[in-house]
This record gives sequence, C-alpha cells and structure tokens, in this order.
Amino acid sequence: MAGLLQAIRALFGREIKRPTAGDAERIGAEFRRRHTNFRLLLTAGKRLLSTLADMERATTDGRVFGMTFLRAGATSVIVNAFRMIKHLDALAPQSATRLRPKFLEISAQVEEVLGRRKPPVCGELVADLRGVDASQADLMGARLAELGEVKNHLGLPVPEGFVVGACAYELFASQPGLREEMARRIQSLYDAGAPTDDDGLSGRIPTICGTDDAALTAMSREIQALILAEPLPEPLRNAIEAACGKLTARGETHLCVLPNSLGEGQGFTGSYPAEFSVPCADAANAYRRAVAGKYSPEAMARRLSRGIPDIDVSLCVGMLAAPETATRGTCNSTAPEASAQAAGLDPEEGARLAALARDLTRGLGAPARFEWLQWPDGVFRVLRCGPEPAPETASEAETDARADAPAAAAPGACGGEGDLPAEAAGAPGTAGSFMKGSPVHTRLCELLELLSANTLPAPEDADFRAVNCKTVRDVARIAHQRAVDAMFDFGRSQQDFAEHQAKQLWAGGAAMQWWIINLEDAFRPQPEGKFIRLEDIDSPPFQAVWAGISAVPWAGPPPVDARGFLSIMYESSTNPEISITGDFDFGAWNHILLSRAFVSLSSRFGYHFVTIEALVGERARENYVSFQFRGGAAEITRRERRIAFVSGILAEFGFSIEVKNDALIARVEELPTHELRDRLRVLGYLIIHTRQLDMIMRIPEQVRLHREKILREVREMLATPLEV
Repeated sequence: MAGLLQAIRALFGREIKRPTAGDAERIGAEFRRRHTNFRLLLTAGKRLLSTLADMERATTDGRVFGMTFLRAGATSVIVNAFRMIKHLDALAPQSATRLRPKFLEISAQVEEVLGRRKPPVCGELVADLRGVDASQADLMGARLAELGEVKNHLGLPVPEGFVVGACAYELFASQPGLREEMARRIQSLYDAGAPTDDDGLSGRIPTICGTDDAALTAMSREIQALILAEPLPEPLRNAIEAACGKLTARGETHLCVLPNSLGEGQGFTGSYPAEFSVPCADAANAYRRAVAGKYSPEAMARRLSRGIPDIDVSLCVGMLAAPETATRGTCNSTAPEASAQAAGLDPEEGARLAALARDLTRGLGAPARFEWLQWPDGVFRVLRCGPEPAPETASEAETDARADAPAAAAPGACGGEGDLPAEAAGAPGTAGSFMKGSPVHTRLCELLELLSANTLPAPEDADFRAVNCKTVRDVARIAHQRAVDAMFDFGRSQQDFAEHQAKQLWAGGAAMQWWIINLEDAFRPQPEGKFIRLEDIDSPPFQAVWAGISAVPWAGPPPVDARGFLSIMYESSTNPEISITGDFDFGAWNHILLSRAFVSLSSRFGYHFVTIEALVGERARENYVSFQFRGGAAEITRRERRIAFVSGILAEFGFSIEVKNDALIARVEELPTHELRDRLRVLGYLIIHTRQLDMIMRIPEQVRLHREKILREVREMLATPLEV
C-alpha cells in the first residue's frame, strides 16, 4: 500500500524529488556553461552596437571614408551577430534555429550591397599632398584624404609632403611569400573550428578566439621582424626617394611620418603612433617601420576583437615636412584655450591657434579635433584632423543604445539638408559635405538600412519574432532577449534540484518581491532555505544598485494637480497594462539574474517598468551599464516630459541617451570600475525617486524643485565612497 500511495503522489506531482549531490554538481556545471555563453553573447552584442554607432556617426560627423571602411564595419557587425547566434544556440537551440535563416538572408543582402572585395585600382605609388582630396579615401587613407581637403579645398595651412598610398602597400605586401607567411601566422590566432556547412557561413566569416597577451605579443614580434627584413620593391623605393628629393630641394630635411590604415574607422590620430623628426634620407626605412606598426599587439588585438579581416587593412603613410624644432600639440576646436595653455603659448599665439580652430570647424561643418605644429616663425599648421568626439564619450568604442532600444536613425544620416543638425544646415561646408551625395555615402546609407534600422516592436509584443527580423540589429535584439529568457527560465525550472540557484531576496528584515537567479558565483555562502539575505549576495554591481535604492527613503508621490490626477485615473482604468499598486513592495514578477560581475534587473515600479543591466568585471573593455525606463499612468505628453526629465539627470552623469516617445535607453561604458558602480548607484536612486513624477510634469516649478532635490541628493550620495 505504501508503494501505491507513493506512486500516486508522484503521478500527481506531490512527491518531491530530493536533489542528490550529483544532481547539484551537474546543474551547477550547466549554469556555469550557460553563464559563459551568456556573457560572450553580451560581449558580441556590445561590439556589434559599437560598430553600428561608429558607422552611423560617419554619416554626419564630417569625416572622410571609403568602401574599405564600409566593408570592415559591415564585416564586424555580421561577425558579431553570428557570434550571438552561436552562443544563443548553447542557451536556446530552437531560438537560434529560428534566427539563423533570417540572419543568412540579411547577410546575403549586405554582401550584395558591398560587392566582392577588389584590390585598389592602382596608379601612382606616391602622391604629392597637393593633389590629394576626399575622392581618394580608398587610395590614400581617410585621414590623409581629409588632410588633403583641408589643405587644397579649405586653403588652411598644412605642411608640404606626400602620401605613400594603398597601391604602394599592395606592392610591398605582395612580394613573393610575404603576405602568405603573415597570413599563415595570423591564422594560428583564429579559432580552429570554422562555422559548419549547416550555418551556410563556412569560408566567409572567421570566428576569432580570445588570444592571451603573451601569444599575441610573440606573434607581433615575429611578423614585424618579417616586414623589417623585407626590402622595398625598387619602384617603391625610387618613388619615395624622388618625393623626398623634391622636399629637400625646397630646403626641407626632416619629416613627420603618419601611418593611416584603411578599414579600421580610427579616430584622427589613427591606430598607430606617428614618428617625428625623421631625416629625409631615412624615409624608406621609416615607411617599412610604419608598415610593421600595423602588426603591433594593440593593432592586431583591435582587428581580432572587432572581426576586421587583416587583408582589408592596407596601410597608407603620410610624410609631411617639418623642422626639428617645431612645437606640437593637440586641440579640440571647441576648447582651443586648453591646448594653448598646455603647450605654454602666450596670449597672442593662443588667439592665432583659436582662429585656426574656428576656420577648421567652419570648413568641416562640425567641431574638429586636430594635431598642430608651430613653426619657429610662429605659424601654426594642421598635421592631422578629424571629427571631435561627442561630449559624452571620448572613446571611439562608444556604443549605441542596448540591442532592444527603440528605433532611432542617426540624425541627418541619409536624409536631405533639412535632416542635418541645425548648426550645419545651410552653412558652407556642412557636416558630411565631402561625402554626402557621393556613391560611397549612398552605399553607407543602404548598408545602415540593413544593419542598423530597428524594425521590431517591444519584446512583449506578439510580433517580436525571428521571422519578422529585417536587419542585423533586429537579429541582435531577438538573440539578446531570448538569451535573457533562457537564463531565467532555466534557473526557475531547476529550483527543485538546486534550491540555491533561485532565491527570494531578504533585506531590511523583510521578504522582498524579487527573485534572484544565481548564474554562477553571486551567493556567499550558499543559503539553505528559500531566501537569500542581502549581505550574502557577492555581486558588487548589484550591491551598488541596492546602495542607490536604499540611500534616501522615498518621500511618497508628489502633490498633484487635478488634471494630473484625473489623467492617471483615466489611464489606469483604460490601459490593461497598468495596475495600481499599493505600498512600496517592488511590485510583482520582478527578477534579477546575477553573477559576481553581472546584474540584469527587470522590475515594475508603480506604473512604470525599468531594466538595469551591467557587466562590471575584470575585462574593462567589456564592461558597461545599461538602463531602460518606460511606461507611466498619465497621458503621453506627461510621460514624454518625465522621460526628458530623467534623460536630463542621466546626462549629468555621462550617460548616452536614446529616447522615443515615453521610452528611454541610457548607456555608459569603458569607465573605471568604481565609476561604473557609481553610475549603478545613480540608477538605483532614480528608479525609486522618479516614481509617479509624470503627475507633476505640467507644473514647471515642481519640476525644477524635484530636479534640484534629486541632483543634490545624488551628489551627496556619491560623495560617500561605496564599500566593496
């Protein structure tokens, strides 16, 4: 009878299967495997968005670019989307299977726009800078072509000199055995497992493994030694010597050597260091050193991590005449005084440098960053220049908003003059004027339609499905969301076997309506019961969020005007997504995915929804903080004003912002660890203290007072160091 009762209980789910030690070990290993793939998927998504952001900026920031830039950017985006699907396959195979056909379809469309790679149509090996302009970006390098525009079309002071272009690099690299030997060595840094035929990608997209610093440094030394031992082809040596002879005849004896690669989308200083005060007699050897610099550990790591094919990166080298005694400095055209002060210039010299900065900005149609040389006679000359980085990021790795951000096109990216920024529209030399309307600019716009446009609805919409993906960014959004869902569902499904993996938060002497999924190593020690105490969570990014949540008690909803109250009551009664909550209990169905370095918090606070996601670990290049905020109970105008209110506060703390209607995406990355944790404190504070503020958004005085109060309290909070 006992056996029969036990069987019946098991049949109806009343018999609880007790976990064995082997069960717990097996499930723990599975969590670690999934967490690794989840982290790698996030990293690939971050790199994908970083590349898209740079391609979007190129449509308006005045830079010069060519097809090599487009090809390298598109390849990087496709590679990282492939990686996301590959890692999703380890988390949710069915989701990956549904995504793959759309990804291949979109990839084929991208390839059609790009066309097959062709070596440059070569003419002269060395070009006098007086004859270089934007049309030669694919032959002379974008930065050097831009310098030619500044010299020859804008008429601004630039040193005399010449460019050893992409055709010269092709000639040098194509010497018997050199390119093949370099490729053979580089191949050892690539993942041995190529995509399978089932993926349809074999032979087209490399999958690159993470390489340790020692291996990369050793490989760099080997390849650089090959290059430095290789003689220059006689036609190239003769062309360089002839160009140097012309400069020497004018009395010039020394050069600035400026390497500039094709296809890496680098900032104005490029990815490679310049060489100064090089004797003209050493120009041929300086060129060889510049080519060897393409294979520095830093440059190789950049290409490996961003999926940039080495064969698409030709090196162009500018050689500009300058006296040994020239003074050198760097200047942002929006703040020339700082450059003048740093260089120790007197007021009159500072005024002349500021005038040059204004002329450069006016000519390029956008704020510029440039490197200058001052001749002994006091004349300033532009050595290198490019778009000034946006205020919220001084890094070329700035990313766009997170993958599931609302759709937003780059301002003025591919539209008419009316789409240009106000300060550029109608002005001479408007932003992008060197490229706008050109075939390569048109091709970039076509690519962005396939790569960057966001056509999917919100994740909770029924049409948020793989079959509806039209762009690579859509694919990335689906992959990201399905990975988050898979991690949460797996943790929830395994609670009977590994109770320590999913726990309810206990804080301040009470159970919180948050359930925490331990991805790997977030609990210390492992709790026995169903709760996890706040002090036992070993996740610094989560503790930073909680520090912000608990820093200042919430004073309750603000006083409202009658119209605001009626608006909220109407929305609450007609919008099925809104339910009125009572006291502060963090709502329901709130969950957090945690590891020691990662937090993904999704929650409902009153009438609005928030998501905080952050990776703050040992690999600084991968770290970021992302925030989503949407919803509300008032009419749309008040909700939009609250989004503007929150955006303004986040901008004070260096977040990049993307807004559409009543939805906000904010992001910050590549800051020191302590600064990222401070940003998480800011977010923790805001999700509590912006509740129900949409009710006062039509009362300017109330808005002003709340803004002042929030900024004061946040700054007071940040003045106290966070305990780690």
